[in-house]
Amino acid sequence: MNDQLSYAYPSAGPHHISSPDLHPRYHYNAFIGGILLIKREHFIQVNGMSNKYWGWGLEDDEFYLRLKEAGLSPSRPQNISTGIHDTFKHIHDRNHRKRDTTKCYNQREVTRKRDRQTGLNNVSYKILDTIKMTISDIPLTVINISLLCDKSSTPWCECEKLVGSKDQGRSREKKKIVINKLATRL
Repeated sequence: MNDQLSYAYPSAGPHHISSPDLHPRYHYNAFIGGILLIKREHFIQVNGMSNKYWGWGLEDDEFYLRLKEAGLSPSRPQNISTGIHDTFKHIHDRNHRKRDTTKCYNQREVTRKRDRQTGLNNVSYKILDTIKMTISDIPLTVINISLLCDKSSTPWCECEKLVGSKDQGRSREKKKIVINKLATRL
């Protein structure tokens, strides 16, 4: 909602655009969710994100710990004229997308611990489609993937089947969109 925000990749470390000073809901210093710009070399340095998070929530908090342990301190926007009420819109409807907030099995307990076993080096996926396009004279490749579920280590990866969300198709589509964003950043 604010044109002053720059989406240019920083020369130094990661840059957190939706900082706690600007985000309408999350105001703790370790928050790095929403919009985080990170270069490929830094993403590889921290082994990407944990593979133990399915659904919505806490994956960014765990990623913050990875950044901190690697000595990467995200910069944040400075001298922005808007604040928490007029910079970003943040919409999560728990009734419409139950899978976003539902936890299955021991997911809540496991995902509250630092994950040192999973990440970019052992993520399993299948490439569904590759799309080459140009936006504003900038060529890019969108890679549609499907994350493969390892039920032995994360039985909650198929939690949506247990929850019975009315919006299961959209939930899968959301996962694909999020992965597309991640893939285009790599």
